[in-house]
Amino acid sequence: MYNSKENITAEELFGRVGEIIEAQATSPECVNRMMHEALVLTCREGLSDNRQAFGNLFAQVDFLCKRCRISSRDAMAIQKMRRDSNRSALLLSEEVAYDCRALCILISAVFQTDIPSTLVGRIPAVGKLPTNVRHIDYRYLRCIVQAVSEGVIEVEADTNAAQTTLRVDISDERWNYLRSIICIGTQLNLLDSTRSENGVLLPRRIIFEPDFLIDISSIARCFTDYGHHPLAYTVNRMAPAANSQAILLGHFAGSSLDDVIHQGTAYNWTTTFRNSFKEKALAYSTCPDLNRKADFRTAAVSQARNIQEIVTYLFTDSNGPNRERTVLEPSFVCEELGIQGRVDLMTTDFRLLVEQKSGSNYNIQRGFPNAYGSFQKEDHYVQLLLYYGVLQHNFRLGRNRADTYLLYSKYPLPGGLVSVNYYDRLFNEAIQLRNLLVAYEFAIARTGFENVIDRLSPETLNERHCQTKLFQQFQLPQIEAITAPLHRLSLLERAYFCRMMTFVYREQAAAKLGVQEGIGNSSADLWTMPLAEKRETGNIYTDLYIVKKERSNAYNGFDTITLAVPNQGEDFLPNFRQGDMVYLYAYDGEPDVRKALLYKGVMARIEPHTITVHLNDGQQNEHIFDLETPSMRYAIEHSSSDISTNSAIRSLHSFITTTPDRKALLLGQRGPQRDPQARLTRSYHPDYDEILLKAKQARDYFLLVGPPGTGKTSMALRFIVEEELNSSDECAVLLMAYTNRAIDEICAMLCAAELSFVRIGNEFSCDERFRPYLIDRVIDDCPKLETARQRIHETTIFVGTTSAMLSHTNIFQLKHFSLAVIDEASQILEPAIIGLLAAHSGPDENTTTLIDRFILIGDHKQLPAVVQQDAAVSKVDDPLLQAIGIDNCRQSLFERLIKWERAQGREAFVGVLRKQGRMHPDVADFPNRMFYHREQLQPVPCPHQTETSIGYALPSLDALDDALKTHRVLFIPSQSCRQTALSDKVNTAEARITALLLQRIHRFYGPRFDTQRTVGIIVPYRNQIAMIRKEIGKLGIKELLSVSIDTVERYQGSQRDVIIYSFTIQNRYQLDFLTANCFEEDDRLIDRKLNVALTRARLQMLMTGHVPTLAHNRIFKQLIDDVKSKGSYLPL
Repeated sequence: MYNSKENITAEELFGRVGEIIEAQATSPECVNRMMHEALVLTCREGLSDNRQAFGNLFAQVDFLCKRCRISSRDAMAIQKMRRDSNRSALLLSEEVAYDCRALCILISAVFQTDIPSTLVGRIPAVGKLPTNVRHIDYRYLRCIVQAVSEGVIEVEADTNAAQTTLRVDISDERWNYLRSIICIGTQLNLLDSTRSENGVLLPRRIIFEPDFLIDISSIARCFTDYGHHPLAYTVNRMAPAANSQAILLGHFAGSSLDDVIHQGTAYNWTTTFRNSFKEKALAYSTCPDLNRKADFRTAAVSQARNIQEIVTYLFTDSNGPNRERTVLEPSFVCEELGIQGRVDLMTTDFRLLVEQKSGSNYNIQRGFPNAYGSFQKEDHYVQLLLYYGVLQHNFRLGRNRADTYLLYSKYPLPGGLVSVNYYDRLFNEAIQLRNLLVAYEFAIARTGFENVIDRLSPETLNERHCQTKLFQQFQLPQIEAITAPLHRLSLLERAYFCRMMTFVYREQAAAKLGVQEGIGNSSADLWTMPLAEKRETGNIYTDLYIVKKERSNAYNGFDTITLAVPNQGEDFLPNFRQGDMVYLYAYDGEPDVRKALLYKGVMARIEPHTITVHLNDGQQNEHIFDLETPSMRYAIEHSSSDISTNSAIRSLHSFITTTPDRKALLLGQRGPQRDPQARLTRSYHPDYDEILLKAKQARDYFLLVGPPGTGKTSMALRFIVEEELNSSDECAVLLMAYTNRAIDEICAMLCAAELSFVRIGNEFSCDERFRPYLIDRVIDDCPKLETARQRIHETTIFVGTTSAMLSHTNIFQLKHFSLAVIDEASQILEPAIIGLLAAHSGPDENTTTLIDRFILIGDHKQLPAVVQQDAAVSKVDDPLLQAIGIDNCRQSLFERLIKWERAQGREAFVGVLRKQGRMHPDVADFPNRMFYHREQLQPVPCPHQTETSIGYALPSLDALDDALKTHRVLFIPSQSCRQTALSDKVNTAEARITALLLQRIHRFYGPRFDTQRTVGIIVPYRNQIAMIRKEIGKLGIKELLSVSIDTVERYQGSQRDVIIYSFTIQNRYQLDFLTANCFEEDDRLIDRKLNVALTRARLQMLMTGHVPTLAHNRIFKQLIDDVKSKGSYLPL
């Protein structure tokens, strides 16, 4: 793996301190952000040689202060400076001066150099003694462990109080478990503490690594009759996605509760029944036990009747909860307790909290109370207690303020409604399990899955040595089905499984906590990222107000909310795309997800002045989103989810339980087979027939390398599908890709080829043209279950993203696929695809794979999947894995198999598309020589590839026009233009050059100009998009406002006649970001990001960049020298 580190210097950072001091007098509104950026850069440099992950700046600063032996007083000042930089309010001049002094001390310590004389006199010579400091809020205290001794830990508190180093008593036996997992550097929340006479803190509760949120339902699920071991969470995540009558009945009952609440006496259970089937058509069609033990319809009618009775009882009392204040399935994020969740029903005044359960409760059936003297099941009790704990800590709700109930809809009153009282001991047990569970998650990420795999067994989980009939006949077999295969693995299989699981767990930690604040994104950004930074990065919409609420269909509540978007700031550019998962919430004061009811949904539509969110759970109550209260403000932020991690874990477990033959194939223990006698049913195209024949002869897998513009989707993929369909009447084809954009292109290809198909996925991640092909729409008119099954059985082509297919693996219960084709395979991490390729059914001895053969299509020289952990962390050291070509977990399965086939000297299972019809040869020249020297791409040639003239007929206005009419590749150097008030991620000089180039292209094209085809602008940072848009606005040409401007990552897969690329950077340290995806092949450097940028243009490639910075990089210097040698380097 290629690695070139560019460092920021102490001189540059001290220079930024000087700029902060100057900005306090001229642009005080910029000071907080500038200070935050300088601190992030200092920490980035100080931790560059450290492989430990630090989720937030509090931890980074603490670590560096200790490592650099900074005095405790100065460390306190540095932490205060960090807190000040996070504030939204302007700082006083005195505060800025002392904060700059603290920043200088940190820079000096990290770089081991003196503070320059230029700053002497501009910052205070000595630190400020703490005065008028606030008292410590002992209800909630975030801290980092500094020292651990017998029964007492010393912590550094994140507070502006005079004393930040505190001693905490953990000698009580209830903290025995905690002493075994706490270490120096651990972050804790100390809750509801008191202080002893000798000044030692006595916390009521301690939360271990609170930024690592765990879902409440996952914690509750670990509470079983046989124990509640934290590794139950690990085992539960490996279990295949369940689909049963009980789960479907639960979905029906949940929908029934929603309908009953707001339809009252007008409620009709048949409407809920029909709508439930429409929503879960695939699940109903593939349910293995539907109507086997009990009639579903009868059970549904009974549940609906019970729900009606119970709801009537709840809202009959005029002094009781108000039905008009009910809200359905709101979500919560509770950083204080380190948990998150979603409750079934509550009122906005918190007087009522209801969690519904549709399954059996033997305590109610037998009339025998449980160990707590009540009738609720323990896991349900835990779940409700944790929800109530969230209300207490997020909203400071007093004890016994709310009426809390468990609604068991299988039973009528009185047994069906169980009042739940707060029980402190069980709540503490739940928090203890949460802490231990997180400790295991951290341990796996740090030391590897190898250290826990042998403990995953029924013996470990059965803490109470349970021998009941329920355990022996039902629960034990379920546990063994998951854990037993882990202990039958070969050495290679075990090494593979453990290393890939470790990789997944490390990615999970990065996704939850971040690797370092300021680098990448994490769910903890919701509360650790300053509001100013959220706005700068476009990660929050604020001051929204609702202008319309709609029902997306007759049976949903108000689930489509349109909000007006007032001015978000001159340079604001939203970092949201259609299909993104989001939180919508109302707020008063400063937006904070921790203090709000959250409505989860997806971005359905984004327009300049309005945005539309489709909620996961529609609100039947018309009072919830009240259009009559225009003063109510809303915010939107990105929501977090464990779906990708859980899918990857299930995928890896699916792989190790598949057939020995498929495991041997994918782990290089047997070579792929081919049928040399196979022939194509017809000729498709002379440029593709040879590769199509090789693909057909491959009986296991085929790898198709599709460089830019080679028609891998429009031509190759189409022909592959047509040949498969022509070969047999019994075939079925599964087409997958990484992105929904690629799936849209596949759907367009299938429509053009007049091939019928069904798409698996979400309508709001799907182009409107293809929504009629979604599976729920396709079988919407099926009156009976058997008709729906028949419709699925008769369909020969299924299409979906890999993530959508991982969420709908029940399709394999009805379909066996003769061929699977995965486009964009080089962008998919191995754990996210290996389980699908290993899909199987049947008991151990009769297991059969459900995909006969597969074709991976990709280009490993374009951008790969996004990986947050450092390449050194994802590196593979195990000789067993290195021997089969796995040297880094961040590489895709496609790239691994390509390298493996080449290492084995086999050519029969790899094909390369060499005819590209996109780029003019002059545009393709540099990427061809530098990146595709092995593939030797050639023009088709298409008509535009043979033209000698660029075709700009208008007379030239100046030398720039002359150059544009002469050169298909042009580089315009930009001048230094750093401004203290602006982020390093913008470049005003290049924004002006880009706008100028766009204006000239628009003039030359005249009436031929098409905003969707003519020109596109690529930048490395989203911040630069807003700057360029501002410059384009000054041109006064309305048409240009619709020109696409996006990052390299977003442009992959797209093309335009003309591409303008603004390199943007002016600092050497930024070269790391631009060159983060490089590798070496045949002693040549392959820069994937640059390759993508340079291969989007059909006719002309225009670039602008800061040459003194770019020239420090080998490949950029070669590019600039190449341009100069061709006379197409034009200083303005």
